[in-house]
Amino acid sequence: MKNLFKKKDNLIKALNTVVPEKRQIMWQETEFSALVYFGLNTFIGKQEGNGKTEPNAFFPTAIDIPDWISTFRSAGMKGAVLTVKHHDGFCMWRSKTTSYSMSSSPYRNSEGDIFREFTDACRDGGMKAGFQFSLCDRNTDKKGKELDDLICAQLTELLSDYGEIYEVKFDLGGEKLHDYDIERYVKLIRSLQPDAAIVNGPDVRHLGNTKAVCRKEEWNVIEPVNDLQKITKIDSSKENTYRTPDGIGQMQLDLGSVKALKKANSLCWQPVVVDYPMRDSWFYHRNEDEISMFLQNLKKLYFSTVGANSSLELGVPIDQRGQVHESEKLTLESFGIDMNILTKNPLLRTSRIEANFGEDTISNLLNDDSTYYNSGEVNSPVEITVTFGEEKIIRLISLGENIATGQQIEKFSIYTSEGRKFKKAETHGAVGYKKLIIPEKPMVTSAIKIVIEKTREFATLKNLEIYSA
Repeated sequence: MKNLFKKKDNLIKALNTVVPEKRQIMWQETEFSALVYFGLNTFIGKQEGNGKTEPNAFFPTAIDIPDWISTFRSAGMKGAVLTVKHHDGFCMWRSKTTSYSMSSSPYRNSEGDIFREFTDACRDGGMKAGFQFSLCDRNTDKKGKELDDLICAQLTELLSDYGEIYEVKFDLGGEKLHDYDIERYVKLIRSLQPDAAIVNGPDVRHLGNTKAVCRKEEWNVIEPVNDLQKITKIDSSKENTYRTPDGIGQMQLDLGSVKALKKANSLCWQPVVVDYPMRDSWFYHRNEDEISMFLQNLKKLYFSTVGANSSLELGVPIDQRGQVHESEKLTLESFGIDMNILTKNPLLRTSRIEANFGEDTISNLLNDDSTYYNSGEVNSPVEITVTFGEEKIIRLISLGENIATGQQIEKFSIYTSEGRKFKKAETHGAVGYKKLIIPEKPMVTSAIKIVIEKTREFATLKNLEIYSA
């Protein structure tokens, strides 16, 4: 491999060569998903089973999976991920690898298959379907290669018999008694579902904490944790460098700034997922019916994740009837209504738009095509001015880069028109796939100027919208 990057200053050039794979783009475009918890634990009041609970405990009385999907869609979710196997090892499908599965449950006279109903409902409802799979299995004594064989056989069933899967999420909790052959699992998933993103694996990383405390700036170009990821080397004559895996030790507050990567020799593209339950527990508990997530908390979580270059997987427990409980249903539907109200008045198509990087690109921006510009190191800041014709109350500003070309915007400011002058209102950092801005102070103005002040040599702006009251 030719050594392309010899000088320290050329780190930025290296950063700009790191771009996502198709599956990673498709995954990040999903933005907001339901992480569905339903299984034996739902009926025994536990968060972690021991693998000895009888399958006949699984007996929902009024299950309605299409209504799950309808509820998720009402909240604006684009994907749903079902926990098909938790640490107890109970399979939510009719697995041929074990009797500890739906085939031993009285559900639908032992002919039921929850994952089948789930994937069918997702496709019928226009949502992407994925699954979460625990590598820990307390129902088997298998170890070593025998356990790897079992896991691969189960993954093969899930990835072969249920249509297109957009996400395979490894649950890495439970006992640490086995060195799992992750490389083997990855190769299997790639062969059966090449477009499926592997979460908690090579394609998508976890935030690094369980409290949904997000970084101030989230970058997708970071150091890898192992060789399973697609690695770009800065200097081919030197050894790879790696970062500490997520969840081990203290969370790193800066993974992707130029400063954080100045000693790196290996880079990869790996977006982040934030998963967080709507209740204190992941699985349903009746005594938590009154303490489900409030609407305002969900809105805050959404803007700190989806609105800050992360993806949100919201933990939704299914109750013992087999339904989304009224507490979660109300919050999710109300969130969808609020977001529809917030975004019902887009301004770009009725406004005059001017830019200092070529008027011919404005039509591309309005048609959701990538708008390319070259701004360099603040030598020539990019300016986009949007004039409304009359004063508007600005409620939300949304912008996003075309991540197919990488992530480059490091700093931008928003100016509001005051008479014949513009005054700086806010300054922000990294953009990435999506940046959502609710004005920190009331913003009443007849025009807005967005000034992109610092990029990593160049940047692409794919989406821009301003919403008014």
